[in-house]
Amino acid sequence: MSLSGGSAPRPPRRIRVGVLTGGASAERDISLAAGAQIQRSLPADRYEVVLLDPLALMVRNPALTDDQRGQAEALLKGGGRLDPGHELPKGLEEEIESASKALVPATRAITDDAEPLDVVFISLYGTWGEDGRIQGLLDTLGLPYTGSGVLASALAMDKVMAKTVLAANGIDVPRGVVVTRPDDPLASTIPPPLFVKPVQQGSSVGASIVARAVDLEAAIAGALRFDTRALVEERIVGTELTVPVIGNDEPIALPVVEIVTKHAFFDYSAKYDAGESEEIVPARIPADVAKRAQGLGLRAHLALGCRGMSRTDLIWVGERMAVLEVNTIPGMTANSLLPKAARAAGIPFGELLDRLVQWALEDARRRGR
Repeated sequence: MSLSGGSAPRPPRRIRVGVLTGGASAERDISLAAGAQIQRSLPADRYEVVLLDPLALMVRNPALTDDQRGQAEALLKGGGRLDPGHELPKGLEEEIESASKALVPATRAITDDAEPLDVVFISLYGTWGEDGRIQGLLDTLGLPYTGSGVLASALAMDKVMAKTVLAANGIDVPRGVVVTRPDDPLASTIPPPLFVKPVQQGSSVGASIVARAVDLEAAIAGALRFDTRALVEERIVGTELTVPVIGNDEPIALPVVEIVTKHAFFDYSAKYDAGESEEIVPARIPADVAKRAQGLGLRAHLALGCRGMSRTDLIWVGERMAVLEVNTIPGMTANSLLPKAARAAGIPFGELLDRLVQWALEDARRRGR
């Protein structure tokens, strides 16, 4: 009670954030790790955070494996920990375990009128999360969400369409062809060394380097395990760089990150297993090269129509700087590339997450939601 005898003022209502995490893609594990860190790091005085697994929305989807369908059914029945059935990324096991125990079926939270969500933080990678499909559902429901909309998400996730748009905007991209079977003669039109990857996957899932023509068919077969199309590209050997971009109407490029890996390339293990790569920020490159890389990151972000955040992967060698991929939902653990670059720019992880949520709400207000 206040000294004047009146009631004490009520604290302002916290913003209710649903973090979409888990899902059905090959990147479920790292999605869960990021979801746990987002939940822990959003300022607790401003946000109420719940972890939502969209796998529950997909229980009737024929694209699910039997194991995934079983997980979806367990979620709907209130099951707790879902067994991943494989070894987890080193150093993130506890985060994944924590998130798995806290998961709520997205079906329940999205339709809960008693405790409606104010905004959705998308922490899903790869198919069913980064490709525009979940964004379309959220648009239909009228729920604000972090990151890019349907079109930019779909374009960036489809590596062939992304390269087409980027090249049309005068941006250098690796030469490549698309194949749908391991013995497609078109693949041999690009001489080794080659890089082979699924057209629609993230985190280098299904990707491999081909040094000899004799190994090409096996590499394509490996990529086609994760997609119906594989991209066979020239391999450009040089310094690996990545440029995170954040913001809505006036996006900014964060400091350039240089990637040095112990692996043949920056594959799934190199990205997520502790100690397998060194990510140097700011990159050890001349100032004019850094400025050029940041300019390319911004151009790629704008060419695809990204919002909120993106991360453009580049390769630099001599006079050439080529864009490899654009990620509309970059990794979002505290030690992922975009948060590291933000920290180097003076933006702590919690503040970065806060900005992303506020940009999502800003977009919603502008659209009259």
